[in-house]
Amino acid sequence: MKPANKRIFISFLLLLAATTEAPAQAAGSISGTVRDPHGNAIAGASAEIFARGGGMHRITTTNPEGLYHFDHLPEGAYIIQARARGFARYVTEAVRIDRGASLKVDLPLQLAGLEQQVVVTASGTPQAPEEVSKAITVIDRQAIDERDESAISEVLRTTPGLRVQQLGGPGAFTAIRIRGLRDQDTAVLIDGLRFRDPSSTQADASGLLEDLLTTNIDHIEVLRGSGSSLYGTNAIGGVINVLTDEGGGRSRGSALLEGGSLGMFHGRARFSGGTNDNRVQYSLGLAHVNVTSGLNDDPARNTSGQGRIAFRPSPGTQIVARFYGADSFTKLNISPRTIGNPPASGIIDARPLSPAELLLYENGKPLSQLAVGNATFIPSANDPDATRAARFASGALTLTGHPLAALGYTVSYQGLAINRTFGNGPAGPGFQSAGSTRSDFSGRIHTLLARFDYQPGSSTLLTGGYEFEDEYFATVSLDSLNSAAASAADVTQRSNTGFVQVQERLLDNRLEVSTAFRAQSFSLQRPRFNPAATAPYRSAVVSSSPAAYTGDGSIAWFLNQSGTKIRAHAGRGYRSPSLFERFGTGFDPDFGYFVYGDPRLRPERSIAVDGGIDQAFSTRHLRTSLTYFYTRLQDVILFDPSTTFIDPVTDPFGRAGGYRNAKGGLARGVEIGLLFSAGPGLDVSAAYTYTNAIERTPLIGDVLRSFITPNHQTSIVVTQRMGRRASITFDLTASSSYLAPISSPSRVFRFEGINKADLAGSYRIPRGELRAIRWFAKLSNLFNQNFYESGFRAPGITGLTGVQVEF
Repeated sequence: MKPANKRIFISFLLLLAATTEAPAQAAGSISGTVRDPHGNAIAGASAEIFARGGGMHRITTTNPEGLYHFDHLPEGAYIIQARARGFARYVTEAVRIDRGASLKVDLPLQLAGLEQQVVVTASGTPQAPEEVSKAITVIDRQAIDERDESAISEVLRTTPGLRVQQLGGPGAFTAIRIRGLRDQDTAVLIDGLRFRDPSSTQADASGLLEDLLTTNIDHIEVLRGSGSSLYGTNAIGGVINVLTDEGGGRSRGSALLEGGSLGMFHGRARFSGGTNDNRVQYSLGLAHVNVTSGLNDDPARNTSGQGRIAFRPSPGTQIVARFYGADSFTKLNISPRTIGNPPASGIIDARPLSPAELLLYENGKPLSQLAVGNATFIPSANDPDATRAARFASGALTLTGHPLAALGYTVSYQGLAINRTFGNGPAGPGFQSAGSTRSDFSGRIHTLLARFDYQPGSSTLLTGGYEFEDEYFATVSLDSLNSAAASAADVTQRSNTGFVQVQERLLDNRLEVSTAFRAQSFSLQRPRFNPAATAPYRSAVVSSSPAAYTGDGSIAWFLNQSGTKIRAHAGRGYRSPSLFERFGTGFDPDFGYFVYGDPRLRPERSIAVDGGIDQAFSTRHLRTSLTYFYTRLQDVILFDPSTTFIDPVTDPFGRAGGYRNAKGGLARGVEIGLLFSAGPGLDVSAAYTYTNAIERTPLIGDVLRSFITPNHQTSIVVTQRMGRRASITFDLTASSSYLAPISSPSRVFRFEGINKADLAGSYRIPRGELRAIRWFAKLSNLFNQNFYESGFRAPGITGLTGVQVEF
């Protein structure tokens, strides 16, 4: 272990040892019965309790009489929610328990009606639905299982404001854009902690999204709008928070096996529960996806594991250890390229080369001999020896406590290790290397966080804290035929962050006001290169770089009688420069180093506002939302291959092109959402997003429109549950055309929009009070649309079927 990493870990242990519980307080308890609409008790239902000030969350299951019980509760305010298969989720208003008191709170569940959900991502602390002052979407495990999704990216495809793009079949590169912004403007969290790859070009999560499976997920929360004041870098467009199963309650589990088209096999096992009067809660999930004959017969496989254990040594203290990791492999295709005689300027209609001619091209037929017809591009061709292998492991240790009724604290450490390897050889069409090449990218992030939550009164919550992060990036390139072409580089960056947030609940909790501020400073270490003789940056001053500052404010006004919530949110976002943007290089044994990075880069900055109305009708069968959003990228980092702005004579690093700061574009639009419980067991979710994303200066010619983002996108999810046994779910995502470059950013193509529909069905056979067998089947791309994502062909209609055993 490196000395710096040792200091981080030792600091965490010292904080852990120094943090002691105040003299024991007389603990309280909350209990009650979970009932159906007829007043009958529901056995095996899940009951959850959240400390309103954050830092505590417990789960239990009801006994055969439908009873739940939470004891050893410190004095304070709590939110309780209950859920059971076949019923809509129920969330209570905040209840307060005094020292040593006992409360009885019954939880009635309805067969129909819209679900409620406690949300934590909007403010970093638990909030009831009517308190949330930002645009947020929640997707729970039941919805994921009913759609039979194995990849997190597919789960998110129907979310308002999100553009999910996968460049090929299973395991292919995946990007998620929020509200017309870039890939790197989306922050990904695992259980509230940042998940990103420091070895990627923008140090975001986009290089690992295809590896995230629904292994042991409880639910996913998607925050749309700036989240940097709470979650730091990359949260310019929004935040995707993947929350894993916390366990608790009776021991339970499941085992799933399914298979079908593309030679796909998917297996998954889950086990969770609690022991010692729920003082110990645990969960474990394992998943494996194996595609033996994907597009172009390319294989892909992914093995993923998640585990969590929590121990409560005293009523107000909890220690949690969590692990999440994956190991994946896939074969890659060649990037699309232009063909034929497209116009020299303007937007080109994307027309693919025919499948028959593409096969001839893959088998070695020269471009000049192909029957091109009216084709304008060659789709992603098969490359038999191009591969990608990736591994990541994330471990976290968290201590939470409530030494006083009004004071809570959280101390956490997270270690994240990532390794990606790309290989290629001489086989395949087009230009190929003479021998085998290999590029290794590895990254490490160590994060130490300490925060407090203080409630000076029943209507105020003050949160503040400090974060230290140590970030490391290394790369190695090898050529089997030329040992002189080998090169390596590594660099380290550290940052210190302070943050504060104030939440106020006024007018009898009908008005929610939140403000937040965050400041982050950076310290750079001198990079190391091999070969070292002509290494760049040797004389550069790299001890520090500009700091990042961001603020955030939101407000929500809830009208109880009409069920109307009016909300507004404004904030500044930022993204800190990646280590590659600061110190990126290339190496050639004949020409030496090519320098791209600039350690002086300023963080990217943005300003965003959104506002809207959420309307819940009194019958709880219909909820609508309308949101207007606007985001301007004030300062961005772009790669400039020209010498217009970077002069090698005056540039301190001798660059003839590379990364520099510039002004960015803007995105604005409207999101419309509808949730409708149309009858017994019938739920409908629909969304429409209009996005106008443009650049500050034309990308090519007079084209200002941003790439990848369609102007119009709509989605619908319809689920029909027939009793508590059977369900059918139909989901559709459709969009208008979009622009994307092929081969060169100077040639832009117009691609047809996406029209992808899936249909899934399941039938559950009870085998006892808590055991069951569930049979299910699914069709993806139901209409067999032949579409291309930026020139990469997507799979046609595919099918899966399988069985899940629950116990």
